Amino acid sequence: MSELGQKLIEGLKCAVEIAQGKADPSTYRVHTINVQNVDIRAIRRRMGLSQTVFAEQFGFSVSTLRNWEQGKRRPDPAVRAYLRVIEKAPDTVRAALAD
Repeated sequence: MSELGQKLIEGLKCAVEIAQGKADPSTYRVHTINVQNVDIRAIRRRMGLSQTVFAEQFGFSVSTLRNWEQGKRRPDPAVRAYLRVIEKAPDTVRAALAD
């Protein structure tokens, strides 16, 4: 798994522990990730998925995905990071979302 993927998973685990009262919020570490533009259409096409299937598998609305691909809107930095993880480890993301 990429370093980005590892940082995202580590941050999520920490957030869950804090939310469950198992960890002290002061122990949370902030991770800064510089995520530039993401070619969402290229990622989706390399995966061989339609807009509808890609959106359903990864939790986006089709209209939002279409707006990103057409350049009408731009995903925020957190979504760009999520898209990078999808690009690098789609099966890992699918497995995480299935739980």
